[in-house]
Amino acid sequence: MLHLIAFEDPDSPLARQCLALYRDGDVCVFADGGALVAADFPLRGPGYLLEGGAPAARPAALETIDHARFVDLMAEHGPVTSWYP
Repeated sequence: MLHLIAFEDPDSPLARQCLALYRDGDVCVFADGGALVAADFPLRGPGYLLEGGAPAARPAALETIDHARFVDLMAEHGPVTSWYP
């Protein structure tokens, strides 16, 4: 599964819902405000920053991908969840 994460508050109800569905090996792509939580997100699989989003609060050791690569990841990893506030 692939999770598109755009929430800015890691303690929000939306973040808790995301983490409840998140499983080992799932892919996370941090977009827009999600870049603010990327460095502290408890990754259990691959993680990426989507280009053009907000700058990370702290540099996240994640590869930045373009939209074409994001589409490829969606095709490879099946169901996609979107976590926008």
